[in-house]
Amino acid sequence: MDKEILRKIMEIIKLNIEWEEMRDIQTDENLEKLGMDSLAYIRIIVALEEAFMCEIPEEKLLVSEMNTVDKIYKAIVSSNIVYENLEIVYGE
Repeated sequence: MDKEILRKIMEIIKLNIEWEEMRDIQTDENLEKLGMDSLAYIRIIVALEEAFMCEIPEEKLLVSEMNTVDKIYKAIVSSNIVYENLEIVYGE
């Protein structure tokens, strides 16, 4: 996993989900169990699309398709467009 992409995903999730126990999120942990409701999910999707200058495919927009960091990461990196945009943003 690309650490910069993963770091940004985690940052976005932490900004949009509130839970009592502030701790690191495991990449396979169900975000719904951490308090991600439908409104938080929409905020996360919008923030991801803005941060990575991409559009997440419609088939991935179901909560069950992106309810863990692993699934979100795979959705983000599944497109070559994302990598091209990251080169522009991060100068890679």
